[in-house]
Amino acid sequence: MLRKIRNRKFVFIAAAVALMMVAAVACSSDSEVDDGGLATVAPVSPITNVPSGTIYAPSSEAIPIGFNDFARVAASQASGGFQQVGISVSGHGTVLVDPDIATLNLRVEARELTVSEARQVAAEAMVRARTALTGAGVAEDDIVTRNFSIQPQSTYVERDSALGKYGESVIIGYIVSNSVEVTIRDLDEVGNVIDQVSETAGDEVRISGISFGLNNPALHGDTARDLAARDAHDKAELYARILGVDLGPVVFLQETSGTSPDPTFAVAQSAFAEDAARSFAPTQISSGDVDVTASVSAVFAIVIPAAQ
Repeated sequence: MLRKIRNRKFVFIAAAVALMMVAAVACSSDSEVDDGGLATVAPVSPITNVPSGTIYAPSSEAIPIGFNDFARVAASQASGGFQQVGISVSGHGTVLVDPDIATLNLRVEARELTVSEARQVAAEAMVRARTALTGAGVAEDDIVTRNFSIQPQSTYVERDSALGKYGESVIIGYIVSNSVEVTIRDLDEVGNVIDQVSETAGDEVRISGISFGLNNPALHGDTARDLAARDAHDKAELYARILGVDLGPVVFLQETSGTSPDPTFAVAQSAFAEDAARSFAPTQISSGDVDVTASVSAVFAIVIPAAQ
């Protein structure tokens, strides 16, 4: 019996020693040495008594000891739970560019008693419209179908029954619509293209809108990005000057919007001057400029000025 008690005491003491060794290893893991011989420390507590000239910036990983004051204070601020340390600003850049393409939204629409008749009328109108477009200089590849639909046209009629009057939907015909997106690359011919299609396709043609843009907006994207970055830097410098601190390097930058141009919608005007070649006034289109924009968000470090 006595031997069993001694064995249990030995097991208990051995287990306690093992736990103490594990705890010692865990404590020593807070400080490790990398392959380059530099010790690293996990950011577990704020650093106090920071000397002047220290840079504050965000960080979330263990930093090499002795790397510099920037790294040490960054680590302490990350451990303190700060989401952002520094001056966070946004920047915007806009470039005004003359458009080089126009996009015309065109459709033909036919209403007939039967689907077959409506489809036939719409098909013939679209053939006339495409012929007019290509005749005005639009390439076949620049005429792209965007939608095609066949829908019933109905009305409500009043019916009588033993229980009284009620309304009923009755189909009275069918509507066939065929929509295309037309890219016009010669902006001087936009008005002429509209006129040719209107004359040739007849009453079945519908033009729902026209906009102007750029065939290759990337050519102007870098200029917009340059302006956005400069705008962000200028704002950060302004805040630093107001707050009485020195601006450090940028530690984070993200493009928050692309450089797709904002389309410019045209204003159509009627010219009432006499035109011997036509029975109606030609359509006048004003394009305006296209805005190529870029936006960024950035974080700049803060440097505490050295004591005088």
